Amino acid sequence: MASPIRKLTLVCPKELEPTIADALAVNDLDVSAYTCFDARGRGNSMELSSASEKVQGAMRTVVFMMVLPSAEVDGVLSIVKTACPTPRISYWLESIEDFGRLK
Repeated sequence: MASPIRKLTLVCPKELEPTIADALAVNDLDVSAYTCFDARGRGNSMELSSASEKVQGAMRTVVFMMVLPSAEVDGVLSIVKTACPTPRISYWLESIEDFGRLK
């Protein structure tokens, strides 16, 4: 049986996108592909820094999503934490039943 895989989702302030993308690109782990997109974070725990964010009531964020072996998750989180030691990055894990490419 193949080793279990997980979907790791990271959400961080938009200004951290280049740092996290660079950290994911240069490592020894199996982070060969991921998806990222812009989003807006809302909620009482958001630290709205710009005037625009305060008016809109939402923080500019970026979402990184990747599917990887379960054994790699802690390593990826460690790489991101080292590159961006801030509590402003949220993450969650989801189990993946199956993953593949349509041929």
